[in-house]
Amino acid sequence: MLKEKHFQLLIISPPRRIRGIKMREQGFWHENESYIDSIMNTVNMLADDTYIYILHLKQNRAWFSETARAYFGIEDTYISDHYEIMRGLIHPDDFWEYEEGIPQRVRGKDLDRELCVRMKDASGEYHMFSIHTDIVTDEKNAEEYLIILLHNENVLPRIDALTDLYSQARFASDLETEIDKKEPFAVLMIKLERFNNLNIIYGNEFTSQILKETALQFIFMMDENSAVYRLDGPKFGFIFKGCGRKELVSFERTLREKLAKGIHVNNKQIALKICAGAILIEQYDGKADSLSSKAAYALGHSETEHQGKLIIFNDEVCTSKNVDLELMKVIHQSVREGCKGFYVEYQPIVVSDTGRIIGAEALVRWRREPYGTVPPGRFIEWMETDPGMYDLGNYVLQTALQETAGLLTVLPEFVLNVNVSARQMEREEFRAKVLHILEQTEFPANHLCLELTERCKDMPLEMIKREVEFFQSYGIRMAMDDYGTGSASSGIVLYAPMDEIKLDMSFIRGITEDTKKQAMVKSIVEFANSCGMSTCLEGVETEELQNYLRIYQATWFQGYYYSKPIEIEKLWELVQA
Repeated sequence: MLKEKHFQLLIISPPRRIRGIKMREQGFWHENESYIDSIMNTVNMLADDTYIYILHLKQNRAWFSETARAYFGIEDTYISDHYEIMRGLIHPDDFWEYEEGIPQRVRGKDLDRELCVRMKDASGEYHMFSIHTDIVTDEKNAEEYLIILLHNENVLPRIDALTDLYSQARFASDLETEIDKKEPFAVLMIKLERFNNLNIIYGNEFTSQILKETALQFIFMMDENSAVYRLDGPKFGFIFKGCGRKELVSFERTLREKLAKGIHVNNKQIALKICAGAILIEQYDGKADSLSSKAAYALGHSETEHQGKLIIFNDEVCTSKNVDLELMKVIHQSVREGCKGFYVEYQPIVVSDTGRIIGAEALVRWRREPYGTVPPGRFIEWMETDPGMYDLGNYVLQTALQETAGLLTVLPEFVLNVNVSARQMEREEFRAKVLHILEQTEFPANHLCLELTERCKDMPLEMIKREVEFFQSYGIRMAMDDYGTGSASSGIVLYAPMDEIKLDMSFIRGITEDTKKQAMVKSIVEFANSCGMSTCLEGVETEELQNYLRIYQATWFQGYYYSKPIEIEKLWELVQA
C-alpha cells in the first residue's frame, strides 16, 4: 500500500466531528467506533495538505470534506451524483483516466498506484492533481468505504510549471522510493542538444513551446512502470522499474528517432538531437543524489566525448581512467560533511601593461589522507553534475571573501573573482545567500566579480540575464569565464550585460605562431573594448608571451608567469611585495 513517509497529516474535521449526531442521522456512518478510527487513520496516512472525499460503496454516495467543498465549489457534504460532479471538475482531456481508474479502485485494484488528472477549482482554473486511494471495510455492518485523496501537485514543487511533468524534486523523491524497494530499475537522463541556439534564433516563448510539446511526446511513451521528469533547462529524466539493458537501449533509440522526426511548433517542424546518459541498478545502498550524479556524469560524457550517443554509467566507470569511484564517493561525502577537506587557493590577476596585481581568482582544492592533495581536474567535472555543487560553490565564496577581505586595507583596488556554477545560479535562494555572505564578511560588493562558467549555458538566457542584472544592481561585477570555448558563451555575452570576458588559455597557447588565434584574440578584445567590457587573458606563462600579448590591449593578464595558485598567506606576501 501507499507508504506513510510520502504523506503528512491532512487537516480536516477531527474524528469527534465525524462521529457527530448529524452524520449519524444521515445514515452515512455507523456506531462502530473502531472502523471510524480506521477510516481516520487511513486518511491521516494518505493525506498531504490536500482534499478528500469518501465513497460509500454500497450506497454509492460520497462524503466531501469541508476543505474539498470550499476548494472545488461543491455545495453539499453528501452527494449521490458524485460521478457527474467529478465529470464537471476534471479536465475533458483527462476524464478518460478518471473514468477508467476509479472503477478499478472501487473493485480493490490498483490501490497502490497514483492517478494524475487536471481538475479545476471554484474559480475555474485547472491544476494538476494526483489521486491516492485506499479501501476501509466495516466487517460488522458489511460496509466498504473508498478513501480518495486529491493532492494538488502545483502547490508543492512536484510538478514542473512549464511542462506539467514531474519536477526535479519529485525525481529525487522517486529515486529514494526505488532505492528502498531493493529491486532492479534504470535511470535515464537526456539533454536537448544546441537548445541555446534555438533560444537565440526564435526566442524564449518559442523554445518554451518546444519543451511543452516534447514533454507531451514523452508522456505518451510512459506506462505504469515508467515515469518522466523535467530537470533543469532542456534536460529530462526517466525512471524505469524492472528495466534491463536491452529495454533501456531500445527505449532510448525509440525516443531519439521520435525527436529526430521533429517537434511541430507554430507551423515549424524542429528536429531535435539529444545527448543521453543512464545507469542500471540491481541493488543500491547509496543516496538518491549520489545516484542522480552518476547518471548526470554519464550524460556529461555523452555530450563532451561521445557525440551525444547513449553512455551507460556502468560501462563508463569500467573504461574511463579518469573516474575513481572510491575517490568520488569520499569527495561527495566531504561536501555533505560541511565541505570537509576543501580549501581555497588564489591565482593573482595583474594589470596587463604593468604587471601590477589588481586582484585574484579563487580556486577550490581538496586535501585528505590517504589521497593527499587532489587537483580540481580530478573531481570538479563530477561535482558540477552533482546537487552538492551548490553547497561547495557557496563554501568557496564564503571562504574566499573571509580570507581576502583584509587585503583591501593594503590594496584598495583589489577585486576577487569567484566562479559560480549553474547549480548556484538556478537556485532562487542563491541571491540572498550571496548578499548574506557579503554582509557577514563585510566585503564590499563592488570588489567581487562572479564568473559564470561554460556550464551555465544550459540555463535559459532570460534567466541568466535576470540574475546578472540583479547582482549588478548591488554593484557586483559579472564575468564570462572560458569565453570562446563554446557557442553558448557568445550567446550569453550578447544577451546579458556582462562586465568582463575571460579568454580561455587555449586561445593563448601557441598564439605567436598561429595567425588564426591572433585574429580571434584581436577581434574578441576589440569587441569587448567597443562594448565597454574588460578582458582578461589567461595562460600567460612567460615574459616573452606577456610582452607579445600587450599589443592586443587587453585589460588584465593571468597565468603562471605571475604566480601559480597559492594559499592566502603567500598571496598576502605577493600583494605586500
